[in-house]
Amino acid sequence: MASDDQDPELLRHVFERTEVLRKPLTGIIAGYHLLPYILVGPEHEHPSRSVEVRGRIRVSPRLVITPGRDGPTYGELFGETELMDRTLTMRVFSFRYASRVSLANEDLRIRRHDRDTRGQVERVLEELTQREVINTGVILSPDIRFYPVSVDRFIREILDQEFRD
Repeated sequence: MASDDQDPELLRHVFERTEVLRKPLTGIIAGYHLLPYILVGPEHEHPSRSVEVRGRIRVSPRLVITPGRDGPTYGELFGETELMDRTLTMRVFSFRYASRVSLANEDLRIRRHDRDTRGQVERVLEELTQREVINTGVILSPDIRFYPVSVDRFIREILDQEFRD
């Protein structure tokens, strides 16, 4: 039997149940930049309390990868000649991760709160509205122990929006 942190079904559940409550209104910009987020979820040991993770995701500029003149083609690399586009566009995302600690630095801050998760989310949304912050995402995680999975969900939703436009 897999432990909680290695159970793919649990991780899939966390990913699917994560709610992106607020996306940054400024969107992803062309160059290197920071994408702030606030993630809230119930404390594992005390579900009536909440944990808040404030962090920043470092986003690279769009990288366009093309096959080199002397190297293999995409068709040769992937065994596909009709579907594969001649260029691939991607981004690189990185963010700090901490486990079982209370910490604060410029890229990651983890705090525990006595109020329940919904109450903490409402407080965060109100704070961002009052301060007129438009570049910060807000994420609700069903299991704070796996908050990087919830951050991954946030990134994927941002990317879906970027590459659809």
